[in-house]
Amino acid sequence: MEAIADYDEAIRLKPAFPDAYYNRGVAKAKLGQHREALADYDKAIRFKPEYPEAYGNRGVAKGDLDQHQEAIADYNEAIRLKPEYPIAYNNRGIAKGNLGQYHEAIADYDEAIKINPAFPEAYYNRGGAKGDLGQYHEAIADYDVAIGLKLETPDVYNRRGAAKDILGLHREAIADFDVAIRIGSGNPDTYSRRGTAKGNLGQHREALADLDEAIRLDRDDPETYYNRGNAKCNLGQYHEAIADYDVAIRLKPEYPEAYHNRAIAKLRLGDADAARQDFRTAIKLAEKANDENLADKTRRALDSLNGNDA
Repeated sequence: MEAIADYDEAIRLKPAFPDAYYNRGVAKAKLGQHREALADYDKAIRFKPEYPEAYGNRGVAKGDLDQHQEAIADYNEAIRLKPEYPIAYNNRGIAKGNLGQYHEAIADYDEAIKINPAFPEAYYNRGGAKGDLGQYHEAIADYDVAIGLKLETPDVYNRRGAAKDILGLHREAIADFDVAIRIGSGNPDTYSRRGTAKGNLGQHREALADLDEAIRLDRDDPETYYNRGNAKCNLGQYHEAIADYDVAIRLKPEYPEAYHNRAIAKLRLGDADAARQDFRTAIKLAEKANDENLADKTRRALDSLNGNDA
């Protein structure tokens, strides 16, 4: 706040002072005052039209306000004014990723890394985009480089662990989640993912402890309730599992996997009619989501149930 007061005074003494507006915008952005920062960057650019850093930071402020297309326009101008600007390429990649343009985002991260090969955040962000494209081995390679460049944050370990878990490297994934938690992650997603990885190794009681912690930290994540329901089901706690699937479905009504697994729990408690109803709902939702694998698996389960009752 003292810095902002100093910039206020500088602007009062010299109203057409672009650097003062720019620096005040940076200070406001650090306080989360993104709209106010945006207004200061606007004034900095008005008084100094060829100001690549102001365009770059205005792009960041717009991204923080979910104005990703407008942010890209600012990064374009920053790069036009300053072609060797790795941060602008990196941040433009983030904006494109937020718009689902993962291939284009990777091209920007490539350029940022070409300009500055020791740019850990660009490797981290490129890993995220590759993960979004299902390129998990390549994503892990980028996370490895980012960590080698001393990007020691919970997020990089969390994301690398998630990629490893998807590839079936459950023990290695747990090791990454352990590091993420040890270095300061209060992120419920990390506990949830570690719990899922432990469940994949058959460590259902340990999984349950992690999923309990994830829900303590965030009571509104349907996937965590779904995963905890799976852990309870694997421990034979079918009533408790159904209660978790109920919450998952309340939070995410179109959740075919939760209906499918709730049907299995109900079936194990001998409630075939309720199981049939959940299987039918799971099939409809899976078909709506174009998840033919789940729809086919659920049809087979329903046919088997009907056949057993015949």
